Amino acid sequence: MRIFATILGIGLALAACQKVADGTFARYHHLQENPIRVIMPPTAPYMSQQYRRLPPELARERDVRDHLAIDVQAPLGTPVLAVAPGRVTRVQTGPAYGKRVELTHAPDAQGKSIVTRYFHLDSQTVVEGQTVARGEQIGTLGHSGFLAGTLDHLHYSVIQAGRAEDPNRFWVEGIGRVTCFDPSASYDEQVFAATYPVGC
Repeated sequence: MRIFATILGIGLALAACQKVADGTFARYHHLQENPIRVIMPPTAPYMSQQYRRLPPELARERDVRDHLAIDVQAPLGTPVLAVAPGRVTRVQTGPAYGKRVELTHAPDAQGKSIVTRYFHLDSQTVVEGQTVARGEQIGTLGHSGFLAGTLDHLHYSVIQAGRAEDPNRFWVEGIGRVTCFDPSASYDEQVFAATYPVGC
């Protein structure tokens, strides 16, 4: 595990040296089944890693680990936003994922429960039990936790009925259509649909 963390840290440190343009995104792993066609607004911070869940036998054979989230790369201290209205159900700090926040939201269109998680934060600006609005700041982006290496980024996941699913399935404007939060827009808040977890 220590060797894996060291290699990951070196790779992330090298990636941090590269400036990547807003409005761009990393490709899905070539073995990912049914990758989603992603459309990014030109002002959205770089989506540096996609969701990845491979069949267990294939993952073992290729020595590839699942990545059950998307990563968003932005400068240290960038505000991290609630992707939908919800309640803060967990504010924690741990060795692997660092400072993190968990929100529980209204069910999705199929009535399934939805939780979102925000990892590697530099700071948390909410407390457990607090109600938050869509677009409200819940923390700042950082690289806390040893799995972040030195790369400032947000590891953002969507848990649907207890299972981590591809966050690109849940944008307000539709599957794969990354949606920036617009404070002047009106949103249907009765069912879960997400805006980008970092401001555009």
